[in-house]
Amino acid sequence: MIRFTGILLIAFVLFFIGCGKSTTITGKEFIERDVLVDVLADLHLVDAVTNDRKFHHLYEVDSVDLLTPILEKYNVNRAMFDTTLAVYKDHPALLDQVYNDVLIKLNILLDENDTEGKIRMQEG
Repeated sequence: MIRFTGILLIAFVLFFIGCGKSTTITGKEFIERDVLVDVLADLHLVDAVTNDRKFHHLYEVDSVDLLTPILEKYNVNRAMFDTTLAVYKDHPALLDQVYNDVLIKLNILLDENDTEGKIRMQEG
């Protein structure tokens, strides 16, 4: 009985060590994590701009392909993007880490924009 309990305890500890271990998604069919952060940040920025009503009044478009120019900017194809997101979908903790970095990047851009606006106001 003690032997079984010891084995169970070791298995339990190894399970939690494995769960806490940060896994990385690697391979040539996947987008590198840092590039994925940049792609997602750009995608959210473009989405924010194109969701503004003024955009649709200025540019007569029914639908806009937001993703293709962004993927081209980072030399990534649609299959890699879809494959990468499919794998991250199965690892929500890793996707959460990626989106934490996306939010940090977007906040940095917002701070830089605010700083530039304040400088222009002081100069003007």
